[in-house]
Amino acid sequence: MMTSEPARPPLCRPRLLPDEWLETYLFRVARANGIRRPRLSDIERFRPTLPVTALSKPDGYPVWSNAALPRWSVVTRANKIRYCPQCMIESRHIRSRWRLSLFEVCTLHHIRLKDDLAEPVMTRGYKQEGRYFVTDVTDEQLWDGAVCPMPGERQHVDRLWSGFEKSVVENSLSSAFRQLTHILFLEAMLDALAAVTSESESLTIGAPRPTRLAEMVEKHRFTLSPDASGIWDFLDQITESAHRKAALARLRRMLLDEAQRPTCFSSLPVADLRTHLLKDGQRQVSPQTVGELHPGHGVPNGYVSFEKAASLIGCSRHLLRHFVRENTRTVEHGRQRYQYLPFIAVEACRRWFASIASRDQMAKELHIDQHACVTLLKSGLLRPLIINGQTYFYRTHFAGLSRQLDDLSQPCPANSEHLQPLFGTWLPWSGRYISSSHDVLREILQGKFAVFRRLGNPGLTAYFIDWSVIERLHQSRVGAAATRKRQEQAARQLSLLPE
Repeated sequence: MMTSEPARPPLCRPRLLPDEWLETYLFRVARANGIRRPRLSDIERFRPTLPVTALSKPDGYPVWSNAALPRWSVVTRANKIRYCPQCMIESRHIRSRWRLSLFEVCTLHHIRLKDDLAEPVMTRGYKQEGRYFVTDVTDEQLWDGAVCPMPGERQHVDRLWSGFEKSVVENSLSSAFRQLTHILFLEAMLDALAAVTSESESLTIGAPRPTRLAEMVEKHRFTLSPDASGIWDFLDQITESAHRKAALARLRRMLLDEAQRPTCFSSLPVADLRTHLLKDGQRQVSPQTVGELHPGHGVPNGYVSFEKAASLIGCSRHLLRHFVRENTRTVEHGRQRYQYLPFIAVEACRRWFASIASRDQMAKELHIDQHACVTLLKSGLLRPLIINGQTYFYRTHFAGLSRQLDDLSQPCPANSEHLQPLFGTWLPWSGRYISSSHDVLREILQGKFAVFRRLGNPGLTAYFIDWSVIERLHQSRVGAAATRKRQEQAARQLSLLPE
């Protein structure tokens, strides 16, 4: 029988350069070991054998900490290779920080990053005209077409990114990652505000993203500081109604994303920041405040408009009418009648609505498919909550189920190919013998069978069972079939007893 030999470390191991991107470093290792045209299979063979790359993944995301970065903030290794010409001339290696999608200007040399470099095989479209290979590019080609940012953009970029890049260059990675978390948060909020800018105050069309954001920051006189206190101060500066709605929606989206896939944002008090923004918005409401949607009349003190309440809660107006049937205040203005809700009731409703999830949200947060959803519903592990004809689930039940499985589970064995997903298709929920599926799943949760957990998998996809559970299900179904057959035969048998 043929057995595959474990991968051996390469004989030649070049030194990892400061902030070098691990993907192009692996190509450099392959070339140093005599592979003139490395392929992806070559670098994947070397990846687990080198201490500096063993924990990296083929997605090519930069690694400065154990915490993950939001997927929207980084690019995969198939994307173009961006670079600063002056940095490349100083040292011909690709920096990890250039793989951040929002990092667009080098704050060391104040040059906008170019994107015409490619690593053969790895970079998508590397054979296209106008691409230069990392190993062959000349100094003239590096500088060709390079541009510098405008003064306002340069000031804006420096304010956000200069401290991070300086920490990376000085190899202070913990400080760099801490700053990066705050920078990405501020960038996400700025993008949310820029997306709702009205046409009358539209920013320069066709301008690079940093230029447009710099104009918006200057127009609204935002002060930005990439630290914890700077985030709180920035939220306090958001005064426009449209900006507040956009910021609240982005924070809510961030909370949902973190529940699905925790990232560096989990170290930030996102929920507290959203609550602070909600309360700060309410403090600006007064009897003299003009209604944001109905400028012809004032908003009652302590109340918010129906439209704003729906935006704060994050639900539809139709669903909000179902929630709030009392405590509304109607204001007549001419022939028009407007409804307002007390902010205290809106806040209570917001907290409650944040504690439930729709069926689609449940599937995303638990990382399950349609069959697993059916399993959770048919087995009674999750009980649906019907609101106005729509199905919701309590998030506390998600956490309770996860804790129960964590208590039951044990680490996956080294050879786990024979394992089946706990909520996989091996557990049927149609046909005559659904009771067998109920019985076996109940025995699993009682600890009668081993449950294995794979730490790298998200949500309920981390839990598996072995062949003994499937064999128990088969025996249960066979026994149920035999019992059913005996009952049918007994029903057809003629009785000898007098009637």
